[in-house]
Amino acid sequence: LNRGGDDLPDVGAVMQAFEQDAAAVRRPNMTARKLTGGVLRMAIALALALSAVFTVEDMTGSGMEPVLSDGDHILVNRMAYGKAHDTAPAVGDIVAFRCDVHGEDGEGAILVRRVAGSSGDVIEIKDNIFYLNGSPYEEYMSEPADMKTVKKTTLGKNEIFVLSDDRRASMDSRNEAVGIVDSRECIGKVCFR
Repeated sequence: LNRGGDDLPDVGAVMQAFEQDAAAVRRPNMTARKLTGGVLRMAIALALALSAVFTVEDMTGSGMEPVLSDGDHILVNRMAYGKAHDTAPAVGDIVAFRCDVHGEDGEGAILVRRVAGSSGDVIEIKDNIFYLNGSPYEEYMSEPADMKTVKKTTLGKNEIFVLSDDRRASMDSRNEAVGIVDSRECIGKVCFR
């Protein structure tokens, strides 16, 4: 519509320039949306992957004091043991496992205890002393306690003997309700609190 000598710009050229500017303004928004969507998808995928590997449990009881206390939230690595890694709990590991002992709500409990003996180890308790492979083993014990005698026993494949760090708490392998634990029943290794 430019009529000759005016110094007015061509309306078609102005519209074309406007559309190009509008497209340039829209592009970063589209890129930002794509980026935000991608980050969101990655965050969801990461959360799902982490929930497959880790679980958060609540510590109940005082059996693992002073390391873990009643009410502590603990992070359990579900992938620490098992066929995929061809690993079993080792002496000194803190493990979470399901137990037939019933909690206040009537359901089976999840216990958190320290491995004091594993497959092939010889365990025994006599005169209030825990023996591992014939030697007194007092690692991680918060204080001495009266302990019921346990006859010398060789732990079989997939068997672990667990003890409370606070030996006064008896809800561990010394108690018949818990006994020797099948390591395949372990939920995993406690890695953080």
